[in-house]
Amino acid sequence: MLDCQLYGLNAGGHHLTNVILHTISVLLLFLVLKQMTGALWQSAFVAALFAIHPLHVESVAWIAERKDVLSAVFFMLTLAAYARYARAPSQLDICSWRCFSLLG
Repeated sequence: MLDCQLYGLNAGGHHLTNVILHTISVLLLFLVLKQMTGALWQSAFVAALFAIHPLHVESVAWIAERKDVLSAVFFMLTLAAYARYARAPSQLDICSWRCFSLLG
């Protein structure tokens, strides 16, 4: 509903929001892979490949597929929380991991 208040019926604004959410997913994927593997260039390559061709292209291109793009953001946050928990378990990490899992 916020998109409708911001952009009205302008489809370009809604598409821009999908592109921004996809960009956030790509950056989170890069950071998660870098954290998990420590390999800078390999992580950048995989994130760039995902940026160019996501799993579902329709999710970024179609306004109605916002749920997939938003779900990808929460999935990347879930991966980041789990990777952090796997390195050094704490109650805060497991709580954030569970919360992001439920949101995604």
